[in-house]
Amino acid sequence: MGCDRNCGLIAGAVIGAVLAVFGGILMPVGDLLIQKTIKKQVVLEEGTIAFKNWVKTGTEVYRQFWIFDVQNPQEVMMNSSNIQVKQRGPYTYRVRFLAKENVTQDAEDNTVSFLQPNGAIFEPSLSVGTEADNFTVLNLAVAAASHI
Repeated sequence: MGCDRNCGLIAGAVIGAVLAVFGGILMPVGDLLIQKTIKKQVVLEEGTIAFKNWVKTGTEVYRQFWIFDVQNPQEVMMNSSNIQVKQRGPYTYRVRFLAKENVTQDAEDNTVSFLQPNGAIFEPSLSVGTEADNFTVLNLAVAAASHI
């Protein structure tokens, strides 16, 4: 014994109505729960995931430098020859690897104060050359002063 066409339509309509009611109820309730969780976890308060990730980042940040080395400094100084430069680098440093220190929270102002240790560590494996390399570079301020 089966269900005829009318029975199938009624069953589909009932299931659709029940799902619509659940959706109508769960959308605002779900949004409320999600917002509550976000507000609880995103605030920079000790014990939250956001605070832990903010104090010390999990990823390393690198800064790379390229230097334009003047190849003919004597000719430029003596004869005012055109400058010939050679690009050297990259020289890579790891920065922002230290955790924030002296983190204090002010509940009245809802502010956070901290000290960010500043430092950079040379990364030879990501660099071309060493920190002991010597360069001759152009001082742009002095070079431009003669034309003013």
